[in-house]
Amino acid sequence: MPTELEIWNLYWAAGTSVGIYFAALAFLVWVSFRACNLIGETDNTLGKAIVTVFCLTIDWNLNINAAYYEWIHNGTAGVFSAIKEQGVEISSGAQTLITNSNPGLEFNMIPDIVTGLFILAIIAMQMTSIWMKK
Repeated sequence: MPTELEIWNLYWAAGTSVGIYFAALAFLVWVSFRACNLIGETDNTLGKAIVTVFCLTIDWNLNINAAYYEWIHNGTAGVFSAIKEQGVEISSGAQTLITNSNPGLEFNMIPDIVTGLFILAIIAMQMTSIWMKK
């Protein structure tokens, strides 16, 4: 059975990898805004379609990244719940994680309201920059 420290270490390692992935995606969102502004000023429909696909793939990956973080968070809470049920004493931090999570919830691509609004705002800014007249 893993110790609480081992569980926390895995949680933070996974969180760090998700954070690095988000940083790369944030850079790509910036690149996509640059591409949107450049292609939006032209009448090149093929170019607009290609930039649209590029933007939407980045937005999809933002959603996947958020879903992975939620899955890691809930999975860690599930492990803490399991060791607690086996009689292992856990810290108040682990108990707080359990309380503020959905322990054991399966991987889910449906974002929470804040994440969904964030991604929708990015999509709206990208698509209006590409397809609407300036």
